[in-house]
Amino acid sequence: MLKVHEVFSTSITLDEVERANQEASSSPARKMSTASAQGAAMAPVAEAPVRLCHASTLLPLKHDHDHLAFIPFSPLLCAFYAGSDQGKAATSIYVVRIEADGSHSNVQKLDIPETNQKANCTPVLFYLNQGRTAREQLAQNGGAHAEVKEGMHKTSVANMIFETAADLKEKAAAAGFPNYNLDPYSDNIIALIYKAARVNDKSVSYVSLSLNDGKSFIKARRLVESELTVGRGPVRTKPYLVRKGPYAGRVLFPSSVDNEEGFVFSDYSDDDVRTITQSNEITPADEQKERAEEVNIYTAHGVVQATLYEDLGVHHLEGDPVLTADELSNKYCTLHMIMSASGAQVYQADSHDGGATWGEPYGLPLVNCNAAIDVVTYMNRLICCGKLIATDSVEAAAKLGSEAASDCHKSAPLALYISKDGKTFSELLRLEDDPDGVYTSPYMQVDRRHHLLYISYTDHRKAIKIRIFRLMSAE
Repeated sequence: MLKVHEVFSTSITLDEVERANQEASSSPARKMSTASAQGAAMAPVAEAPVRLCHASTLLPLKHDHDHLAFIPFSPLLCAFYAGSDQGKAATSIYVVRIEADGSHSNVQKLDIPETNQKANCTPVLFYLNQGRTAREQLAQNGGAHAEVKEGMHKTSVANMIFETAADLKEKAAAAGFPNYNLDPYSDNIIALIYKAARVNDKSVSYVSLSLNDGKSFIKARRLVESELTVGRGPVRTKPYLVRKGPYAGRVLFPSSVDNEEGFVFSDYSDDDVRTITQSNEITPADEQKERAEEVNIYTAHGVVQATLYEDLGVHHLEGDPVLTADELSNKYCTLHMIMSASGAQVYQADSHDGGATWGEPYGLPLVNCNAAIDVVTYMNRLICCGKLIATDSVEAAAKLGSEAASDCHKSAPLALYISKDGKTFSELLRLEDDPDGVYTSPYMQVDRRHHLLYISYTDHRKAIKIRIFRLMSAE
């Protein structure tokens, strides 16, 4: 039995975002850039007012930076996109730092090479070099990393770090510190990946880096320079790091193409995002397509916004059977991808080779009343967040999913659901009671060391809510 107790809650409002927008517009660098583009005699054009914010991502910063007993949680970063009315004008990426005492700094607007006209930026924050330690541990134990398949694409990450390191070394030398060197594999480098495109273009992925705990970010570049019309890397949900087994050190990014025939896949990297490789594409199951045709609702046709989790049972609990070395190795290789569409049954696909290939999707006893969901695992339990309806069987979910797709007003409260086996689900905690409230795009991170669950979500496109819960065993 698992219980959750809320320890912190805050919101980032449009007023804060608007102030950041105005400060960025009035900065000397922005004025010079605008004047160069329009003629030195012309004043910069005023930014459109910020009317929406959406698609938040969280990154708890390392406890080692502020490891004091009385601090209830780690400082964290929250990134999201914001802009004027959706689909009508530009949106940009914004980042705010939440301190360990609950206060938060001013929202910063990132310097990005292309404003997004489609309002689907979906930023994702993560620590860049987290696979190195796992790969080294595997080698020390006499293991060999599984062979990487062909199809790798070189990213911009290595060049960004090299150029930044050279620039910082030059500045340090000028300041009297000639021996300064940046470790390109430091585990404190933060990456932010997001997608951007104009209305009639395909979305492409951009990457930015921070070397100072998110206080500033390097100007973003295309993640894969050679692919100018393809989105790579994560879409909205967090990456997954394989920590043990033959794929230790692999980082996987759940990704999707959001259109009428939406499909999902995972990009994965065995060298901390210097190169990435794409898995096979997962398309909707035949029965989902048939039900979508019956109700003629395109949002139920495809599967989008996937999220990943490890095979349950990897962490031993008292009373659970102890697995053999081979059984554990198989579990470390096994991953699950949950995917869904708005007003449709939730589907899952499995991988037995660390996310390189995925099997056919199959239904779960969950119905999704809004496209975005997220999952984490904690103590052999799967925790799922979304506007979901849990049913008694897969068949009941399929029937209800068809009804929900044909009824645009079908909804559910935003809540946490828990499962011991990944097959049956029950409500753990209701985050918002209003089933018709526009609480969307939940994002979760779990801190197993300190038993904390971090959650953010959009509140009616007018604020980003951040809530932190203590995870407690009730047994």
